[in-house]
Amino acid sequence: MNIFPPRNQRLYPFDFYSRMRGIKPIVYDEHNNIWGVFRYGDVQTILGDYTTFSSAPQTSDSTISSSNDRDAAPYQRPSLLQSDPPYHRTLRGVIASAFTPIIVAKLEAHIENIANEMLNEVILRGKMDLICDVAYPLPVTIIAELLGVPIDDRNLFRGWADMIVSSTGSDITDEQDTKNIAKMINEMDSYFSGILEERHRSPREDLITNLVKAQAEGRHLFREEILTFCRLLLLAGHVTTVNLIGNTILSLLQNQTEFRLLQNNHNLIPSTIEETLRYRSPVQAVIRIVSKDTNLRGQKIQSGQRIIAWLGSANHDESVFANPERFDITRSNSQHHAHVGFGHGIHFCLGAPLARLEGQVVLRVILQRLQDLNFDIDGNENLIPLQSVFFHGVAHLPLTFRPGRLKLER
Repeated sequence: MNIFPPRNQRLYPFDFYSRMRGIKPIVYDEHNNIWGVFRYGDVQTILGDYTTFSSAPQTSDSTISSSNDRDAAPYQRPSLLQSDPPYHRTLRGVIASAFTPIIVAKLEAHIENIANEMLNEVILRGKMDLICDVAYPLPVTIIAELLGVPIDDRNLFRGWADMIVSSTGSDITDEQDTKNIAKMINEMDSYFSGILEERHRSPREDLITNLVKAQAEGRHLFREEILTFCRLLLLAGHVTTVNLIGNTILSLLQNQTEFRLLQNNHNLIPSTIEETLRYRSPVQAVIRIVSKDTNLRGQKIQSGQRIIAWLGSANHDESVFANPERFDITRSNSQHHAHVGFGHGIHFCLGAPLARLEGQVVLRVILQRLQDLNFDIDGNENLIPLQSVFFHGVAHLPLTFRPGRLKLER
């Protein structure tokens, strides 16, 4: 049975998820050789049990401790996303201090200034593509600054990000996708190798320098580990936030009652971001490898088999969320904090505080400066969804508006 939403439902997979939760909550897809899991409780079980449901891409222990591991194909190297404890704990400890809520909160004024500058570029036109004009450039600017890479290279970064969100369609074994990803990884490794050499010669106050200096398990990180970190931080540091910003405005424009409620009460901005993370989760699914024979809700799953935990479906589970198909920015805090939009367990998104802050700041600036915001297309049914089944969002979001305040001072 196909466990992937049909292409024509990619932007609205909710009915598909509901049907799967009802009739096939755990099912094996023989074509893709992978299990699909759709209910909230089962998804949480998978995300919370790393000893049974592994994130490591290989069966050997997930460390880069030998020359053979370091010489492995780049996409097979263990990383923060593709590793289990104790190695995962070591990697997370290297970088976690850079993304604590206290550290991230200090970026708020800077993020707001960037958001205002981007609106300054489009406000007199009365129209923009939210994705191209704000949702992409803002988070990639922030993460590039944190890493210490030239923001002038952001078009290069955009090309890599587009390759990620346009690959992995419903056939996750597609050979061309694999070749494209391998090519992208090689390009990124080449790009960051030059920056690493420069940081060895001339350290700076940035994340890449911190990675060069960092120690894990009593040793400095290997070059391959740093390169993998750089790729992950650059891509994960902005791709999710691009979709979060786009999905927030899309959901508000499609739910005008909630939009008016928000316009009249900006205190609902944080809960609006949380509801977007639940309702239109930027990351829809994650893959795990079963490390030992197990039984999940009566289904026998063998060691070595792959399994997809559908976060997007879990976040619409009617046993957890009241009226799950309704976009409701006034949901109780307990329901908002129950969502798995940022994952769960040891792989809970390290950048969640930064993504939340960026989403909240952009939404606040848009509410303050733009009036009569609406779609600049013939009905929102013409929106083009991302091709990936793992990422949820739109490639473009054309909007019209009336200028409010041309410039906004803090």
